[in-house]
Amino acid sequence: GGAGSSDLLLPRRPLAELLPLPAARWLAARGATLRLSARVRRIEPQAGRWRVDGEAYDAVVLACAPSQAAPLAAASAPDWAATAGAFAYEPIVTVYLRSPGARLAEPMVALHAGPLAPAQFAFDHGAIGASPGIFAFVVSGARGWVERGLGATAAAVCAQALAAFGPAAWPGGLECVRVLADKRATFRCTPGLVRPAAGIAAGLVAAGDYVAGPYPATLEGAVRSGEAAVRLLAA
Repeated sequence: GGAGSSDLLLPRRPLAELLPLPAARWLAARGATLRLSARVRRIEPQAGRWRVDGEAYDAVVLACAPSQAAPLAAASAPDWAATAGAFAYEPIVTVYLRSPGARLAEPMVALHAGPLAPAQFAFDHGAIGASPGIFAFVVSGARGWVERGLGATAAAVCAQALAAFGPAAWPGGLECVRVLADKRATFRCTPGLVRPAAGIAAGLVAAGDYVAGPYPATLEGAVRSGEAAVRLLAA
């Protein structure tokens, strides 16, 4: 695309406030019934409709992780379920550092990662209207670092931050305040990877970043898959 096609948007609010909560309000305003934290255990076809834990529906969208969608679809579409259940995953680790009075040159800074430098990106929470003095260092494809341990990862990120920006950039010192690890953060994008189609069976579709499409595990891919799922049901 042209200029602006790859502009990066950094949210000032949590993603829940930008995407799912407005969607939930939109649905509720139009009479939808929202059942939060209600686990679905069984989906089965019946007379051209679908029964979800015994309740009948005209159509079903499985907007969940492939590890959850696969067993739900196994009885109705075993080949689809086998494909969805075959993914390998990559972890992402986020190390939160605190340094009162510090600021980065930009809200988001790309870093040189290496064998001793885990993080690829650093985010200045103060620069995006969140918590001044808090910095998130993100380690993608973090399998090796997870195996070393989160403590070792945090220590390596602290050393990386000092080396990348210099001690003077952290006038209040550096303190690790939190380490988060999502062991199934993204599916592993490998050559020749087969991803399941959006259509599972008549009236049963899937939506998620793992569904076959042009993007890897991204929000953009998830949104596109949701639109594709709706088009399939409306066709």
